[in-house]
Amino acid sequence: MRMVAPAADGSLAIAMTTGYSAQTEGALLCINAASDWALTCVDKLAAQSSYTLIDYGAADGGTAVGLWNQVLDRMHARFPEAHLTLVGNDLPSNDNVALAENLALQLPRDPQPTVLVSCRSFYERLMAPGSVSFGFSATAMHWLSASPGPLNTHTHVQASGDAEALQRFTAQAMADWNFQLDLRSRELQVGGLLLTVNLSRDEEGRYLGNNGGRTRNVHDQLHQIWREMTDEGKVSEELYRNATVNNFYKSPEEFMAPLKDTNSPAYRNGLRLVDQRTVYVECPYRRRWNEDKDTAVFAAGLMATIRSWSRHSFASVAGDAIADEVYSRLEQRIASAPEEWSLDYVEHHQIMEKVAA
Repeated sequence: MRMVAPAADGSLAIAMTTGYSAQTEGALLCINAASDWALTCVDKLAAQSSYTLIDYGAADGGTAVGLWNQVLDRMHARFPEAHLTLVGNDLPSNDNVALAENLALQLPRDPQPTVLVSCRSFYERLMAPGSVSFGFSATAMHWLSASPGPLNTHTHVQASGDAEALQRFTAQAMADWNFQLDLRSRELQVGGLLLTVNLSRDEEGRYLGNNGGRTRNVHDQLHQIWREMTDEGKVSEELYRNATVNNFYKSPEEFMAPLKDTNSPAYRNGLRLVDQRTVYVECPYRRRWNEDKDTAVFAAGLMATIRSWSRHSFASVAGDAIADEVYSRLEQRIASAPEEWSLDYVEHHQIMEKVAA
């Protein structure tokens, strides 16, 4: 996951947390839950002399090492003479040294693949047309490419109850998703597969941070802390309004929409829906607390994983010291009532194939 937020000057600020993999065990579990479909994609590929594989929005690459182990092993078993190239992609601001190191863990594996790093946004064209055999992306494409405008009463639109803002954010999210699939469909070769593992919301309205009321809504808690600091005079009203977590959790129907619309760019390029499913991943930090009741470890770990994807939304508008206080207060809240906290994942998995248009 990368962090995206409007900066104080109104431009779009984008950043990655250093040490992402160490702070996001839940993201690792989400990727592991998709490994069966990654292998399904490999099994559908036709025989060729070489293949190019790419991980879009890979962060530091650590959470996907195991998945690529499996994919490369399966590829080599099916096509022992083929040359494999694995590309890891993330933003220029990403810890791309760590990404390169994690990709390099694949080098000793037969058939000794080529590994490359692409340090550009996945909102850009990254690969040559018709060059990608298998594309993969996990917990990345919920971030928006631009701010849909002000969110005046909350820090996350889907917890805000603001119907007008929700329309704006939905429109931006769908424009971004259509654009993403247009780009990816151009990069895929005919017969190539794309597997996306996206943070989603289900038909009951649950999403990351909102498990339907079983525990506290994490987005509401972040907003409460931010409002509290504003009321105390530590944050101005202008900064309060500017701190928005600039992402959107799409529904399965929204994910599938460009593949059902025969007029969408991706569909016209030949991208077709193969399969889709919703997958739930329980919070690993809460699961351990249920077993050991170590509240200090639970509060620190859960706070760190929330901070990894939301901190920049506050730091980019108010500075590091204010952002650090947000997460100090968050950790205290978790520690004071651990039984009321959990960060459960709602994931949408979607397999797409490029056919001759």
